[in-house]
Formats: sequence, C-alpha cells, structure tokens
Amino acid sequence: MQASLQLTLAQAGLLGSANTGGYLLGAVLSHKVLAAVGYRRGFYAALLLQSVALLLMGLGPSLGVMIFLRAAQGVLGAFVFVGGAALLLASGGRAGALGAYFGGVGGGIAISVLVLPFASRWESGWVALGALSLLMVVISFLPFRRLREPAPPVLGRGGSLAPIALAMLVYALYGAGYIGYMTFVTSGVTGSLTLFWLVLGVATLFNGAVWGFVVGRFGGAAGIRLSLTVLVVASLSPLLSVAPLLSAVLFGLSFLGVITAITDLFRERLPPGAWPRAMALSTAVFAVGQALGPSLTGVVGDLAGGVGGSLWASTVLLAAALLAGLLPLGRGARKSE
Repeated sequence: MQASLQLTLAQAGLLGSANTGGYLLGAVLSHKVLAAVGYRRGFYAALLLQSVALLLMGLGPSLGVMIFLRAAQGVLGAFVFVGGAALLLASGGRAGALGAYFGGVGGGIAISVLVLPFASRWESGWVALGALSLLMVVISFLPFRRLREPAPPVLGRGGSLAPIALAMLVYALYGAGYIGYMTFVTSGVTGSLTLFWLVLGVATLFNGAVWGFVVGRFGGAAGIRLSLTVLVVASLSPLLSVAPLLSAVLFGLSFLGVITAITDLFRERLPPGAWPRAMALSTAVFAVGQALGPSLTGVVGDLAGGVGGSLWASTVLLAAALLAGLLPLGRGARKSE
C-alpha cells in the first residue's frame, strides 16, 4: 500500500496514528454516546459501520479520506469494545464468556494472516477484510435477544471508581508494554513471520478457556498478576531468539488475559451501575498506553542500537505493570488478594 501510493514513512505512520487517536477519542466518548443511544443499539451500529469503513478503504480514496476512515474505525472500535463488554457484564456473562469475547481478536489475527497474502492488490485486501467483517457482524446477532442493557449509573460516592485506581495504572503500563512487543517483534523474529502471527492468533482464541477458568477460580486480581507474569516471560528477547513460536504461543495465550481479568475485577470491586463507566475509563487509559508504547520503546531501541533494545523496553514496561499489580488492587477483595 505504501509503495503503490508512494507514501512517505510519516504519511504511513499517520494512518496508524489516526486509528490509535480515534480509539482514544472513542473510549472517552463511549460511555455517554452508548448510554444516550442504548448500549445494544450502539454496539451493533458500531460493528456495522466499522465493516463499511473497511470496505470503503478498498475503494482507494485519497490520503485525507483514508486518514478519516482509519480514525473513524478507531472510534467505532472503542464503542464495540466498551459496549460489548458492558453488555456481557449486564447480561450475567462470567469470566469465560468475557475471555471468549476478548479472545476474538485472535480470530481476526489468524484470519487476516491466512487471507491477505492472497490479495492481488492492497485494495482487494481491505475489501476482503470488510467482507469477512460483515460476515462476523451477521454471526454476532445470534445472542441479540439475550443481551441486557447495563444498569443505570450510580451517582455520588457509591459510584466512585477509586477502588480500581491502581488497576488503571497497571492497565496503562500493560498497554504500553504489550503494544511495544507487537510493534517490534516482527523485526526480531527469525523464520516465517506468517507462521509466527498465525500461531499467536490461534493461541489467542484459547483466552476464554484458560483465563476464564483462572479468573473464575482465583479472582480478577490474581488473573492480572498471573497473565502479566506469563507476558513478561513471553516477551523476553532471549526466548524470542531461541524459540520464537513458544514466545508466540505464550504471548497470544496471555495478552488478552489481562483484559479478561481486569474486567472481572470491575465486577468484584464496583456496583453494576459503575461497570460501563469503568469500562470506558479503562479503555481510555489503555489507549493512552497503547499510543505511547511504540514511541517509548522505539526511542529506547534507537539509543540501544537496535530492535533488541525496543523489545527489552517492552519487557520492562510489562514487568513494571506486574510490580504495580502485586500491590492490593482495591477494596472488597476476594480470595485472590
């Protein structure tokens, strides 16, 4: 795409930044917008509009239009993430259901790795992703009647998010560390990149089975700590050099475990009326970490003389998240604390 359109590195980077910036904006706006239009209605509308935006990218519009579409996809993606999680929580979905929902990311990674190499042009790649996305939207309507709107917001001290303040710091550090690995691991892998990303994506599909069980058995706080421990090990540069597929399996299996665990932590620590606002705030915090992570780890890589420095910086950020997560993560602790 970059070669065909003769994009500079700055222009190509701007397309990525537009998507990340849109995600942050969507996270900030999601709670109020979804509450105003209805979470179920807003969730499905965002899913459909995202698919349309993917298809429109395949028309080969101008750079300005593409930047707008990528930003819109980011906003809509945040609405989907926050809205879907809030609907599952309100509908009684336990940790396993939440894990399966978040683990769907792995399906997207695996499918894109299998489909995009067959696209003859970059435009057809976007069209293929858009068509697959529309198919997934149709499938997502299966539980439509069972989804319930979140409880009305809790006002005053009862709706305070103070019990999850430290968890937000952990989440931001995790967001920065995980995206640093995902950004620079391609340059650090020896062997087949297609196989690496396919293995990582397939491993992610088991997020619900693994972390749903862990969180259901030991609680959200323990789930955060355990998943971050596995991520620190998976991101280690020596492991990536010696056994890249093992790194892919461990990372794919665990990087969404943090999200599953922290969502369950909201259920443990907060009243139902505060869950949607907690999801919106956590998504915004995560988006900030995700936006800063590549820059921070990239600077370290430049100073250290290579991509190895960037990968080590990602490990340090994940380790910092783990250390912060070892502190008590709020009031109302269960046996996990």
